[in-house]
Amino acid sequence: MRFSLIHCLACAFLCAAAARAQSGWDLTLSDEFNGPANTYPDPAKWNVEVNGNPPNAEAEAYVKSLRNVSLNGLGQLELIALHEPSGGKQYTSGKVNSSGRFVQTYGRWEARIKLPAGTGFWPAFWMLGINNGCGGWPSCGEIDIIENRGRLARTSSSAMHGPGYSGNTPLAHTYNLPAGSPSFFDDYHLFAAEWDATSVKFYVDSTLHYTVNKTDVQRYGNWVYNHDFYILINLAVGGQFDGGQIPPASAFPAKVMVDYVHVYKPGTGPIIVALRPERLTPREAASLPTLTAYDFSGRLRPSRESPGALTPMASRSATGAGAISLCR
Repeated sequence: MRFSLIHCLACAFLCAAAARAQSGWDLTLSDEFNGPANTYPDPAKWNVEVNGNPPNAEAEAYVKSLRNVSLNGLGQLELIALHEPSGGKQYTSGKVNSSGRFVQTYGRWEARIKLPAGTGFWPAFWMLGINNGCGGWPSCGEIDIIENRGRLARTSSSAMHGPGYSGNTPLAHTYNLPAGSPSFFDDYHLFAAEWDATSVKFYVDSTLHYTVNKTDVQRYGNWVYNHDFYILINLAVGGQFDGGQIPPASAFPAKVMVDYVHVYKPGTGPIIVALRPERLTPREAASLPTLTAYDFSGRLRPSRESPGALTPMASRSATGAGAISLCR
C-alpha cells in the first residue's frame, strides 16, 4: 500500500510530538494471562476467591475450581458461571482479587474484557480500599470501574461507594457504546480508571465518560481514596444490581474473558498497553522503543504485512491529548 505525502508528513509530525511528550505513567502491574490452558492465574498476582455466601443477594457461590477460574491457553483469563449447586447456592462462578498480592494508591487501572450475555449476569472489574484502620466497607472505599447488567449489550456503568454514599450511590454513571461499534458481548473493550488525590476518571475504550471530583464526593461524605486499593474481577449471578433477575438455564455456561490487566503509577515512563508482543509485526516491535506514550483503545487498522488482516493501533497519548499513530 502506498501512502500520500500528506500522510507521511502527518505521521512524522505525530511521531515528533510523541517523542517530545512526557508520558506520565510507569507500569506497576502487568498480566497478559499467557500461561498454559486449564491453569490458575499467577498466584503471585491473584487470589482465587472462595465465598459460599457472597453479599448483595447474589445467587452464586464463588469456588476455587478450574471449571470456574482458569487460563484458556490463548492469552485470556476466563471466569465461568455454571448452573450447578454448591452448598446452599444453585450456581457456581469465578472471582479473583489482588489483595495481599498487589495494592497501590492512585494511578491508571485498566483491563480489556469481553462480557457474557444473559439477563441476570453481573460482571464487574472494580477496586476496594484495604482496611488500614478505616473500618471496612464502605468506609475504606470502593471504585467500580465497570459493571454490566447482562441484558444490556451496549450499556455499562461506573460508580464509587464510601461512607454516606454506598449501596444505591449517587456517584454512578452509565455509558452507552457508539452506534455501529461491537457490543460488550461481541468483542473486547478497554475499561479504565485514572485516579489521583482529587478525582477519579472513568474510561470505556478511549472515551472519558465520567469524572468524580473530591468536591463531588464531599457533598455526601468523606473522600476515602487516599490509601492503597486492590483489584477484583468477578461474574455474579442475580443480585441486587438488576433487581434479583436470574439468567435462563440456556445462558450457562457464561464467561467473563479478561485479555489483560495493567496498572500504572504516575511517573515519566511510557504507556505500552495491549499491543501484546506476540501479536506485533517485526516492524511494530522494532518501533516500540521510539514511542514515548500510547494507549490501546480496541481500535483496529488494516495490517501492512498481512493484507486482509487487522492489527491494533495506538489511539490516545498518556495525557489524553489526542491520538498518535505507530511510527515506523
